[in-house]
Amino acid sequence: MSDEPITADLERRAQVPLTDRVNVEPAILNGMTSTEATWIGLASMVVYGLVMGLLVAITGLWQLLLAALVGTIVTLWYASLRLQTMKRDRPDGYYGHAIHLWMVRHGMQHARFLRHDGYWSLGRTLGLSFSSPLKPKPDAQPRAATSPKPS
Repeated sequence: MSDEPITADLERRAQVPLTDRVNVEPAILNGMTSTEATWIGLASMVVYGLVMGLLVAITGLWQLLLAALVGTIVTLWYASLRLQTMKRDRPDGYYGHAIHLWMVRHGMQHARFLRHDGYWSLGRTLGLSFSSPLKPKPDAQPRAATSPKPS
């Protein structure tokens, strides 16, 4: 037997696109997507920029502004590792929904999901009854005739 059919089959499989990545944003750094990296990078750059700007104003060493860039890169790396552990064994978008529900519980955002726990009600009553019309109501049943009491 020849190895040609096996290698041809392996080459054909290698060219097939990964369809599980079609509906999900691809990971760029330890499982972190580019959107997550953008938000974390912007937030950390603002924080480090304010802190280092304050230190530059106090000390006069403008070189400290480069520490904001280095701090942002280090923060992105450790945030990607943290997100990697948060996302493990969870469906796509799980932690985004968890963050949204946390913000709803704390009044920072309006709920986009149904969060009702309990029985549902229409808020009105209907004029129908599911009881049989052949069965008389309990208060309309004929009463047994009683004999008059002797006086």
